[in-house]
Amino acid sequence: MGVTNMANGPRYKVKMRRRREGATNYNRRLALLKSGIPRLVVRISNKYTSAQIINLGPIGDHTILSVSSKDLSAYGWTASTTNIPAAYLTGFLLGKKALSTGIKEAVLDIGLHSGTKGSKVFALHKGAIDAGIESPHGEVAFGSWERIRGEHISEFAEETKNKLSNGFDLTTLPNHFDEVLAKLEEASL
Repeated sequence: MGVTNMANGPRYKVKMRRRREGATNYNRRLALLKSGIPRLVVRISNKYTSAQIINLGPIGDHTILSVSSKDLSAYGWTASTTNIPAAYLTGFLLGKKALSTGIKEAVLDIGLHSGTKGSKVFALHKGAIDAGIESPHGEVAFGSWERIRGEHISEFAEETKNKLSNGFDLTTLPNHFDEVLAKLEEASL
């Protein structure tokens, strides 16, 4: 008797499409929704890091606020938009905008990303918390401040003598990070 991949029988129920595709973990999503707190949704692509504040509405999710690492260029960011310092600054910008619209708390929703210590997801979360958003967290997940500033990137560039990336001098990344962070702190959104 051959093995088939399809389930047979009158009682078989096809799972929801996003569960079949592996795009949504509904158990984790339900736990986040039960809190009643808006979600801080973090998504990472090959070019940008984006974050949204999302509330559950009567019909479905409602996006209240959205920020991308692409928005950092308005504050003088000229380095890569995909690294950990850019993720932190994106979170900081989101936090400042959220506070200006009256959102004071959010719970982190990392989707299907793995919760790796010191990752871009947690750097963005720390940026939002440092901006003033209240969110449940553990300090262990964030990694060191030196890593968030990009000192590891600068040191690697020094060691490999590969100092330029798209015309940006990687050895100056921590100083550039501090300059843009200061601009974000002063900005009134």
